[in-house]
Amino acid sequence: MKSLQKELVEKGLSDACTGEVEQKNTRTRGKSSEQLSHREWAELMGVNRDTFIRYRGSVRRR
Repeated sequence: MKSLQKELVEKGLSDACTGEVEQKNTRTRGKSSEQLSHREWAELMGVNRDTFIRYRGSVRRR
């Protein structure tokens, strides 16, 4: 019967000497080349949305 450490080494998930699991570098990201206009930024942030207010029990658009 094999130990868990030996099985990890055989599958390539662990290094035989150190016993640590290799991890990929996920911190680096490529920059997106997409340029958004001022109107598109306002749309994403929800600047021109309707606002609703409760007045005497009913919900009305402001």
